[in-house]
Amino acid sequence: MGQPASKYTETGSRYYKLANRDIVYLKSILEAYEGLNTMSAIDGKRGLIRVSFPLCFAGDVEALMQEIAKEIEIAEVTKEGEPCSKP
Repeated sequence: MGQPASKYTETGSRYYKLANRDIVYLKSILEAYEGLNTMSAIDGKRGLIRVSFPLCFAGDVEALMQEIAKEIEIAEVTKEGEPCSKP
């Protein structure tokens, strides 16, 4: 039997939409936080990206994305790129 998943191996993902010209800028910022997250472009033309992270860092990723949103226009969206609302 395998080991139970730890808080470091369980992952989550969030999707964001931003201007496609800002994708490289965002990726460079996120990569500076090595081990915190990974970013993938889902649809570069539409500016749709996925940020994946260990669940133990969910709060850190949320705080980082809020700070980045002060510099560039970025919005959390669904996997399909539709606007989402947080409770």
